[in-house]
Amino acid sequence: MDMVRPPQTSPRRQRKSCTAVVLLPVLVAAVVGLACERRGPKPTAGIHTPQTTSRIIALAPSTVEIVCELGAAERLIAVGSYCDYPPAIARLPRIGGIRDPDLEAILALRPGLLMLRGRSDILNKLCHDNGIAIYHDPTETLAGLERAVLEIGELLHLPQRAAQIVARMQAELAAVRRAVEHRPRPRVLFTTRSPDRLVNIYTASKGSYLDELITLAGGENIFGDQDTDYPLVSMESIVARQPEVIIESLFGAADKPGLHEAIVAQWRRVGPVPAVESGRIHILTADYATVPSPRVGLMAKDLARIIHPEVFVDHE
Repeated sequence: MDMVRPPQTSPRRQRKSCTAVVLLPVLVAAVVGLACERRGPKPTAGIHTPQTTSRIIALAPSTVEIVCELGAAERLIAVGSYCDYPPAIARLPRIGGIRDPDLEAILALRPGLLMLRGRSDILNKLCHDNGIAIYHDPTETLAGLERAVLEIGELLHLPQRAAQIVARMQAELAAVRRAVEHRPRPRVLFTTRSPDRLVNIYTASKGSYLDELITLAGGENIFGDQDTDYPLVSMESIVARQPEVIIESLFGAADKPGLHEAIVAQWRRVGPVPAVESGRIHILTADYATVPSPRVGLMAKDLARIIHPEVFVDHE
């Protein structure tokens, strides 16, 4: 989602895996960014200028959404390849992603500020050599999301609007938390993968944005004990942990006929799993499902409705 080198990461952060890059890019772009990012410091002094903040390139969907939610969409001059929300950015050129940035296109657009999520020595050098300010989006946790909104609000001289957004997010999350507190916590498996086969299954582990949301929504993440924030997990380990609820994020597959039936049929072939036997297999196709953004309240409510349908009786 820097100017100087980020602070030294903990051993846990150093073990993060970037293996997710082998999956279909459109399907898991958001989770790939989460798995590989490193938190950076606040922007350096001296970049709070109209020239800098009026020509912005943002590579990450999370950063783009924050800028637009702040009411500053007109300051964006280009976005990353996987950014498709809100509709106001449809007109903007795409300049690749953190792993395949179009350096010539970036320079040709003469940005004053580059915003990205993750670590890129190539982009850091590009900005350093060409006098472009750079901001690293820290949205790997709920606290990091709030921090990003406030920091970007300061950068764009919109601190009051940023504070309002954070207050709204906090209120929405608090409402979900209150609705499910004191209720039993079913064991939850959250996945992101290709819908075609039950292979290359990625999940969320303790300390990650999605793990925090599962907990807030009243579930127990069955892979909450892993060292990697977004690990690749085997079918054998899934069966061994006996999830009671399976939630699959399959963004991009929303229009596929018979999607839910096909996914259920895949799971029925894996062996005895409580979620399969009780029919508690759910599919999320919303574009905000894995993107830490001001729409976090929607994702929290979606998860709570799935995990605790007895509370949110309007679900489906």
